[in-house]
Amino acid sequence: MFRVGNDILKISRIEKAVQKEHFKKSVFTDYEIKHCKSAESYAGIFCAKEAYFKALGTGIDKKLNKIEIRHDEKGKPYVKDVENCDLSISHDGEYAIATIIMW
Repeated sequence: MFRVGNDILKISRIEKAVQKEHFKKSVFTDYEIKHCKSAESYAGIFCAKEAYFKALGTGIDKKLNKIEIRHDEKGKPYVKDVENCDLSISHDGEYAIATIIMW
């Protein structure tokens, strides 16, 4: 069975939130914080995590910083330690979006 999750976020919302260290540490892993150089990157990763939980259909049942979004050598994002899934993250203008397909 295929499962799909999708999330979209206005980048300005995350831009304000990541200025608070507590928020950043409660949502993002150390790897993700090192990887993110812009609000767009943070927003994309946040969307990926939300999309992941939507695809699972469980609701957010664990802390967001327990799920890690990584990137391969070509920059393609993936969910660490999760097989049989494909993740896409995009951002343009004011919005970031992520879609995940799991099988």
